[in-house]
Amino acid sequence: MASFRGEEQPGFRDLVGTWLSQQSWFQAAPGRRVITRVGGLRLPAPEGDPDQGLRLELHIIQVDHAAGQARVAVPMALRSRPSALAGKTAFIGRLSAAAGDLWVYDGARDRAFLAAWHEMARRGQGSRNGRSRGEAFAEFNTWPAFPAKLQRTPLDAPAPAVARTAVTVEGGAEETSKTLVDFIRRPDQHRPDALDTVLQMSRNGSRTVARVLGVVTGSWPEPHPGSGEPQWVTGDLGIIREVSISGAPASTRARAALAEGSDFLPEATALGRILGDFHADLAGTFGAHPQTAAQLETSKDQAAEQLEQAWTKVREDSDETATPELGDLIGRLGTALRSVDQVMDLQKIHGDLTLERLRQHETGWIIDEDGGMIDHAQPLRDVLSLIASLAELVREVTQRDSDTAPAQPEASIKDLGLWYEQVTKAVLQGYRDSDASSSGIDTPLFEAAMVTESLELFHRWGARWVLAPCLSDKHQTGSGKHET
Repeated sequence: MASFRGEEQPGFRDLVGTWLSQQSWFQAAPGRRVITRVGGLRLPAPEGDPDQGLRLELHIIQVDHAAGQARVAVPMALRSRPSALAGKTAFIGRLSAAAGDLWVYDGARDRAFLAAWHEMARRGQGSRNGRSRGEAFAEFNTWPAFPAKLQRTPLDAPAPAVARTAVTVEGGAEETSKTLVDFIRRPDQHRPDALDTVLQMSRNGSRTVARVLGVVTGSWPEPHPGSGEPQWVTGDLGIIREVSISGAPASTRARAALAEGSDFLPEATALGRILGDFHADLAGTFGAHPQTAAQLETSKDQAAEQLEQAWTKVREDSDETATPELGDLIGRLGTALRSVDQVMDLQKIHGDLTLERLRQHETGWIIDEDGGMIDHAQPLRDVLSLIASLAELVREVTQRDSDTAPAQPEASIKDLGLWYEQVTKAVLQGYRDSDASSSGIDTPLFEAAMVTESLELFHRWGARWVLAPCLSDKHQTGSGKHET
């Protein structure tokens, strides 16, 4: 039987060019385009698909256009007859071949292609020329084989040049039947640091992230930076993840709790605990180290300076708000900061953690790595940013309610402040109950950061408190009150 190659069929380049021009993630200058296949792979058809003429291919294409060059990856299912299951949105076009017409579908949405893609990663298969390879992680190689009969659901993409699809094996065991696949439309040889972080955590068995189950890589030629001679480089073409990454963000559940009048305390405790366990997993995977004496002094100086700057802005915004009690609190914190002698651990953290980055799934919560990661940082930064995100949510609800009901009783506003205070304490308690070292959140440095954040929020929100620093004689990290 003669070998078949989709790129050798008449009209292949025109078909790809027309399809690319219709994709929102592909931006190219108008005018003439030259399309060249520079790499790719072919996959065996999985068992169970009725189309005996099915061919599965992924093409890495270089597009030369008026504004420069672009590299794209196009997964394809070439079928000998139309597929009603694929749907119109997955249809790429029609090709004329020697053996008859072929209906071409986007492999990111075709269930046979998805099954073959999973099998390539699960079984660790590679191409004959060695330029493409699948690799399994987190015991994905022990999962049952993926048949052609899959349920697949297109999902919102995490980035413009990514196609995300949720996959479910019909009748499969619950723990090994659901995955999520990201096809990289614009492959690059450099893996994003956030993804590499999750991949290494997956190797170590972390459950605080949606683990990477499989990766398929491919190769293509690029000019050498020095000589300009073409060299083969390798990059990710697709990532298979646990489906928990597509769960609803914590902000959705928190808004629902406020609407329902729920205290949100069990959820808040769980959020604090998963954040602490996440930090413990990061430290276990990448290491942690204490600050030097010089770094501690720098941290103290920066905390004192930021607190003073925020306090100055508040005094300028409103003389009525700058009460003697608040001034006394700032003074006490300044004194406490000068006497701090406990060094903080530095490690990899998220760095952009908000309620949107915590996602709910069937058995709990995971951290979405999107927007991270940063190295050599204090974990308390993530704790503070999560608490600040809760404050932003309270402000949002307060603003919405005041717009819809201008005569809203002051008591209901104070109820929101009490809700925030209790939820904040629950987050901190959950963090203390986690596997992470919680010493950082029980220090004047964290107290000062909390007060600084509340002062800065006051300034940003037009001289109005949503979370106010505690004015009691005893420092109580995370406490607050809500005022008009």
